[in-house]
Amino acid sequence: MSRPTCTAMLIVTILVAAASRSAAAATPSPNLLANPGFEESLLDHPWMPAAWDTFQSGLSTVFFGRDTLQVHGGRYAVTAANVSTLIPMWHNWSQTLVVGPEYWGKDLVFSVWSRTNGLQGRAYVLLQAYRDTVEKMARTWKVERDTAGVRLGILKTNDPFANLGWKRQYFSEPETDWVKREVRVFIPPSTNVVIVRCGIFGIGQVVFDDASLTSETARPSPPVPLHTNLLADPGFEGEGNDWEYSMPPFEGMVVEPDTTVKHGGRRSIRMEGGLSGPVFTRAGVCQPFANRNLSGKRVRLSGYIKTDSLYGEAYIKIYCTTLEGDVQDSTPEQFGLTTDWTRTVMEVDTPPGTYMVWGWFLYNAPAQGRLYYDDVSMEVLGPANYIQTGARPPKAPAR
Repeated sequence: MSRPTCTAMLIVTILVAAASRSAAAATPSPNLLANPGFEESLLDHPWMPAAWDTFQSGLSTVFFGRDTLQVHGGRYAVTAANVSTLIPMWHNWSQTLVVGPEYWGKDLVFSVWSRTNGLQGRAYVLLQAYRDTVEKMARTWKVERDTAGVRLGILKTNDPFANLGWKRQYFSEPETDWVKREVRVFIPPSTNVVIVRCGIFGIGQVVFDDASLTSETARPSPPVPLHTNLLADPGFEGEGNDWEYSMPPFEGMVVEPDTTVKHGGRRSIRMEGGLSGPVFTRAGVCQPFANRNLSGKRVRLSGYIKTDSLYGEAYIKIYCTTLEGDVQDSTPEQFGLTTDWTRTVMEVDTPPGTYMVWGWFLYNAPAQGRLYYDDVSMEVLGPANYIQTGARPPKAPAR
């Protein structure tokens, strides 16, 4: 009778040990943020909380402060309020952390409580992971970024800066009580800087409190279905919160849904404005897919575009994020002047070691005229051609 009893006890012991290891692996780290409740004051400052920064726009239409009337916990919360979108900017509170190999291969999870008052536009929380040696050393040496660049001998034109992880959650409810917002990002090897942001793009007020950043065991990347549109809200029928917006701070810049011109459904996305600016840069909308299973795939991006007296170039674009930098192909088509609805298509092979794939619908701003996108799609067609043919895979250009 003793042998079955010992065997059963051994099985129970193994199961308990395995469960303990699993629970330990799933247990998040302590909060990595300094002053997460905004309770500690910056020395010799009337309202700024310690360890946090605000976006320096130079505009008089935005207000940052600490709030004692609307709090989720403790004595203070922070607020961001804006009254104008003539010049588009993402006004936010942020905290930057220097991180090391102890976080590589893990997930970081950023959460914060928010409430909105009279919001017209979008509030958001954002978690970003970078390999940014200049910023890392600026923080380490406690000097300005430009000074750190000079010390390192790194010019802005050859900065090895790389965006390795990105997740934003927009929310647009005009009035809410306290709601917990959360985003998660996988941290690739070589990441050395992580930034958390919470802010507003639009008019109104948003209040934040009780922020948290924890490290957890990475979740496996979900499988990628073939011949399936991966884009959320591909017809721009929703509130726009599924899309990222690239809008340089040019006066009168507009990227917003339009109900008067559409290819299908009720809406398209319209882009115009920004008639003057110091440089030409991309403006438009995109969606990033942080899924490591997209590595080594053939990906197709497509959509319908319409231009109206556009004195510039509009096009679609795919960017693949790798540890060596972004990999991209030449744009197959560019559109300008006045064109009726036309379908445009781009296909690329994602390189080995792809961490994110970005699908962009954009144009070069500033430019006179306007353009529209509608009924867009991004789908995986199968394995990359180089896997099937043995050809050399694409890679990032040398810096």
